[in-house]
Amino acid sequence: MAALRSPARWLGAPALLPLLLALATQPAPAAPPLADSRCATGDLVDAAFRDAALAALDRLRVRAPGGAADGAVRSHHSAGFVDAQAQAWHQVSAYQVNLGLIGALRVSPAVLPMVEDWLQWQARHIAPTGAQRGVVLDHWVRAGTLAESTCPPGIEARLCGHVDAYDSTAASTLLMADAYHRHGGRTALLREPAMRAALEAAAAMLGELTTAEGLTLAMPGHRVAYTMDAVEVIAGWRAWSRLQRDVYAEPAAAVNTLDRAGRAQAALDARLWDGARGRWRVIADGLADGGSYGGADGSSDGAADAAAPQRGRWYPDTVAQAWPLLWGHLPARRLRDGAAWQRAIAPWQLPRSHWADRVADPAGFLWPAAAVAAFCSGDTPAAQRWVARTRQRWMNPQDPFAWPFQVGDLLWLLWLAEPALSPPQPG
Repeated sequence: MAALRSPARWLGAPALLPLLLALATQPAPAAPPLADSRCATGDLVDAAFRDAALAALDRLRVRAPGGAADGAVRSHHSAGFVDAQAQAWHQVSAYQVNLGLIGALRVSPAVLPMVEDWLQWQARHIAPTGAQRGVVLDHWVRAGTLAESTCPPGIEARLCGHVDAYDSTAASTLLMADAYHRHGGRTALLREPAMRAALEAAAAMLGELTTAEGLTLAMPGHRVAYTMDAVEVIAGWRAWSRLQRDVYAEPAAAVNTLDRAGRAQAALDARLWDGARGRWRVIADGLADGGSYGGADGSSDGAADAAAPQRGRWYPDTVAQAWPLLWGHLPARRLRDGAAWQRAIAPWQLPRSHWADRVADPAGFLWPAAAVAAFCSGDTPAAQRWVARTRQRWMNPQDPFAWPFQVGDLLWLLWLAEPALSPPQPG
């Protein structure tokens, strides 16, 4: 990956933008079957910031030997809910934790034991049967007693048995197991019957959510596919293919799974890429009756216009343009996807209100993924500005890594960090 870093930096140069846009329209050659060739990692996060982030991760770990919550990882440091007895409850989001630990594994082998405990927690908590089979619902851990619940007494009904999206959550479980294996994890753990059953259930859920053309629904009965989810699912299929091949010695199954990834990629390009505008649509709906959001040639129709991203809205419209760049595995598409991100971010780069110098998201989230997208598309100065501002905020000694920091932010924050030469001391 490091070899790609220099080309990524000149990609956004204004003088070369016309060439970039022209190259983005050329057909993409076939990629190696199991290559992981996402955009290059960076060295914009210094060692002190990196190690502080790893220490913040360690503080989110739940240690409850013999208890159901042992091995869980809280999504953030502050309580997400306070019950009638004034007891704080902390949210555990499998999707968020999986992403954060994937990022931590890349820079620090010292987190392997934590990841093992987390994988085992997931295996114990994944729904084994029913409509939610293969999905880890959001859990809540009560401060002090470390009791667990998917529906603490008094919490809003909409947060009971909740998960944002079935497809991306199931995909994140496969991505987590694959990252664990690639970064030195024990094959024996992944082969344990309960662990294998959990991973197979996650893959089965993705299969159940997959439409005839290859996209996945966000959840059963919700006939909408999202660009952000779709690219994570494609990466999840590829991760599961590697596990089938390298851990479970099932080469034929691995090939079939890789075919699922290919069909999903083709559907993503056909339904969600707007070639006429050079950008990604946010959603595809009308999946139940086979309605189209445009052909493989990039043509669009009225339905496509309904899903066109709003230039003045940060999430999901602008952020969605980053996801194919961040998760994509086809090197030839990186020019196209980098150009799509540059177009999307242009309205947010006014000198007095540049996105890297402020919180662009009205909800307050800082989106380190935007900094990685900037870096990957050649705008290294914007990524550096974001890192400098966020470093000051998250390394505030009075309240380090305070809300709206979430554990999933570590995937992209640590994407911009070099690996640790020695394990940092837990905080």
